[in-house]
Parts: sequence; structure tokens; C-alpha cells
Amino acid sequence: MGILIKAPTRHRDPAVTPVEANDASTADTTGALHIREVVRITGLRREQLYMWQRRYGFPAPLRDPFGDRVYPPDQVARLKLIKQLLSEGWRAGAVVPLADGALQSMLGLTASEPSPLPPEIEAAVGLLGQHRVGELVNHLSKLLVGQGLRKFLEQTLIPLNEAVHERVVRGEMQNFQELRFAELAQRLLRDVTRLVRPTRDARQILLATPPNDPNQLGLAILELLLFTEGINCLTLGAGVPAQEIAGAAKAYKVHLVVLLFDRGISGKIAGQEIRGLRGAVPADLPLIVSGRAVNLLAKAIPSVRTAADFSSVMSTMRELGVLPMSPMSLVGMLPEPQNRS
Repeated sequence: MGILIKAPTRHRDPAVTPVEANDASTADTTGALHIREVVRITGLRREQLYMWQRRYGFPAPLRDPFGDRVYPPDQVARLKLIKQLLSEGWRAGAVVPLADGALQSMLGLTASEPSPLPPEIEAAVGLLGQHRVGELVNHLSKLLVGQGLRKFLEQTLIPLNEAVHERVVRGEMQNFQELRFAELAQRLLRDVTRLVRPTRDARQILLATPPNDPNQLGLAILELLLFTEGINCLTLGAGVPAQEIAGAAKAYKVHLVVLLFDRGISGKIAGQEIRGLRGAVPADLPLIVSGRAVNLLAKAIPSVRTAADFSSVMSTMRELGVLPMSPMSLVGMLPEPQNRS
């Protein structure tokens, strides 16, 4: 005979606690809505809310005693504004990190249409959208052989990575499709890396992304680009805290630290992360910050070099004397890398 256990009921509003906070006494939980209600009211998908929380730190839901996410009224109102701006053509990365006042000021403004993609990138996006993974791999492999490694990375894989991400934040693709694409692309890059022959004077730098940037594929692309230029990368991966980056830099005696800060993030958070890392690493160790975040910074950060793209990264490394005398060579069927400009 079984034992009957009286389960808690949900007929009244339970007390809620913040997801990250230890003390809920100061949190205003009046009128907090369950995630299913937020989805119904705003028209957003659960996956979008989860992804924005992970990437941008908003929304910041609370937890009820059953472990469910609940959202305060002010966050629901802000999500409605974001949804409206998305319907007007704005990208999630451009609006989700903004405060309410900035969101209000953008209502009614015309968002620029995304630039048309080259045919080869449009074809790749279409294959991914139709779940034709095998054909996508063949398509990318042919482009790699035909274009050569440097051109393929800079002119095909980087814009393709951004195009896929943009469709996910617009809700035109699912998050699992971006994850699948990243896994396939990184597998292709691993195969190419085996063809790279290092030079004797290769320098070692530390490469990572901060906790707010999960762009693992972008990190892998930058690593291979640097590798073909004769630079050994000590790559810690995506989403690494500043103290871990600083500890690795000291332990492995690297010549330089490159922080890739590419995915949607507010300028305020980017500045905080960069200043925190600058204060954690040795004062005489050069720090380069690359990616889209450099365009969001309100002002320059002392002792930090910024480089919006790979060419700028290479120019800065050349100024700092980090580049070796000769680039690495590729063995096998792939074309050799072009001479540095």
C-alpha cells in the first residue's frame, strides 16, 4: 500500500526568490508573472528569453518555490518594448541591453535593412535552414578549397557566422541550428589546423572571450587566422572570468592577451569587463580587445589597445613586435596563405 504525501498547491501566488540572489526580502515580487504568461503576453519564445538572459543579462527572472521562472512587471513591460522594436526590424543585440529610456526613444525609428548576403553565404544559410547538413558541409569544404584559407575565414565563415546568429536573434532560426552550425564549422577548422606547420620563432599569446560572450566559433576562427600568421594561441575558450585569464597569462608567460568581445553586449558592461581584466593582468603585458564591443566603448581605456577586425589586430601586433619573421605554412591540398599586406 502506497504512502499518500500531500503535495503543495498552486492556487495562490507563492513567494518568489531571485535566481541569483540569496536574500529575496528586498526584491519587489508584486505581480510577478510565470514564464508561460510572459510568452503569451509578449509573443516572445521561451528560447529567446533564455538566450537573452545568458548573453545580455536580461531579463533577470526570479524563482518561485517550484523552481519556475517568474518575471516582475517592469521586466515584462521592457520585454514588450523589445518585442515591438524587433518587429520594426531592430536586431536583438542592438536593443536587449538598452535601458527603458533608450528603448522608448527608438520607437518609430527606421531600422536599417540587413545588407544582402553574397550568393555563396546565402546558399549556406539556406542549407542550414532546411537542415541539409551534409550538403552544407560539402558546400563549405568546396569554398575553403576554392578560396584558400585566409579568404574563406575572413570573407565567408565570419560573415556566415554573423548571418546565422542574426537569424536566431530575429527568431527566423532556432538556437539548436546555430549550435549545430558552430559544431560543424569548428570540426572543419580542426581538420584544417592539422595541415598547419609551425615555425620555430612562433610566439605565444593568450586568447579568450569574457563571460558575457559565448561566441566559441568566432574564437576558433581568430585562433586559426593567428595560427597561420605564425602565432601560437593559448586558447582558454569562451566565457572566461578575468581572474582566470590573468592567472593563465602569468603561468604561461604569454607575450600578449587578446580578448575577443564580439557578441551583443552593452558598452557599459563591455567597459567593466575590459577594465577588470586590465587591472588583473600584469601592467607590462599588452592587452588587445577585438570585436564589435570596441565600437560601443564611450571612451578609451588606459593601456588597452582596440582592434575592430582581424587586420587591425595584425597591425597592432606588428607595432608591438609580436609577429614572427615568417608565417606558418600549410601542407596538403589547401592554397598557401597570402603575403601580409
